[in-house]
Amino acid sequence: MVAGRERFRWRRRGAASREAAFLDGVVDAQLEFISQLPMHRREEFAEALAVLVMLAQDHRYRRQGWISRRELRHRAGRAIAALDVLLQAPGAAAAVRRLTE
Repeated sequence: MVAGRERFRWRRRGAASREAAFLDGVVDAQLEFISQLPMHRREEFAEALAVLVMLAQDHRYRRQGWISRRELRHRAGRAIAALDVLLQAPGAAAAVRRLTE
């Protein structure tokens, strides 16, 4: 039984690490693009990237076992809701859509 628990911990760590690395890659790829924008347009992107950075950190917390799978799902849902709110702001929809392309 203990060996089975260890296997699930290993899977949790691997999946959470891959998901955090993916989100980090998305953020890193967009940073150069943001630096080329005029200052008044950067805020919209920065907010969306901040949501993704926090979600990547939540995946790291899951990998460490500090939060449950349920809590990670809850936090991911809040991140998606925050991105949806950003999409509703005037002018922000194009900025957030650029992050997902």
